[in-house]
Amino acid sequence: MDQNEYTDYRALLHATLADVDALMSQTVYDALFDAAAEHGPQQVLEIGTAHGAGTIALALGAASRGHATRITTVDTLQALPDIPSSRARFGGPAENKEIVEGNFCKAGVEGRIVLHVGRSDDFATVIPEGFVLEMLVLDADGRIDRDLALFGPYLAAGAAIIVDDIDGKVGAALQGGRLAIDLKHVISQKLTTRLVDEGYLRLEKRTVDTSFFRAQDPAGWDYGRMNEIAIACYRELVFLNTTISSVLTSSIASLLSSKPLLRPLYGGARSVYRRLSGCGRPG
Repeated sequence: MDQNEYTDYRALLHATLADVDALMSQTVYDALFDAAAEHGPQQVLEIGTAHGAGTIALALGAASRGHATRITTVDTLQALPDIPSSRARFGGPAENKEIVEGNFCKAGVEGRIVLHVGRSDDFATVIPEGFVLEMLVLDADGRIDRDLALFGPYLAAGAAIIVDDIDGKVGAALQGGRLAIDLKHVISQKLTTRLVDEGYLRLEKRTVDTSFFRAQDPAGWDYGRMNEIAIACYRELVFLNTTISSVLTSSIASLLSSKPLLRPLYGGARSVYRRLSGCGRPG
């Protein structure tokens, strides 16, 4: 495949992002595209589909190099009592499934992707025989420990692991007159930092708040020790210190995104925030 075709696939990605509910910066989608293009994984598992923008980036990146990559993507496509989701404002699982599958068709990648509607532990009970993962993408509820325990046994040696929302910032959202605190970014940072320190993961690069790792000897992982690490990290949330600015900023963003009349301002406000905070630059 020549460079022009590779460029065409990236242009298709950028055009698709303008037409789907893409939640991350274009820089991150480009990095996902590049990861799939460079690594050429046979099997990818993504936990946290949202409306499929990241899935599309992975599929188009693989297609750009002619890789026969298959992607399984898993999402509840709804808010649950223990798992909040921005998908709730688009309807229930059926409505969101229709949106996601429509987005895959727009990008022409529907033949590469299998969508599983449910939780990651639901999917773990129906994993097909011979399932070997060369790439695992985690962008769900921050329970990295749970998903590594579920899918670590299926990781190939040196598999790529990509984790979103690692910046240590406390989020907040206004829900029904109450303030909901989001610690996903905090626990994701704590867990991955400890797993790198203890040799389970190797950090390769960070793009905005998405980090790209390699699994270090997954066949030899000590899951008992990994569970101890996770418990210690969750305990650190009890007396967490944070800044008022991050909570205030995310509260304002949630207000803008939740009100139809204000929603057009949300994208601009988020873009300004990323520029001012430096979140739009690769790290």
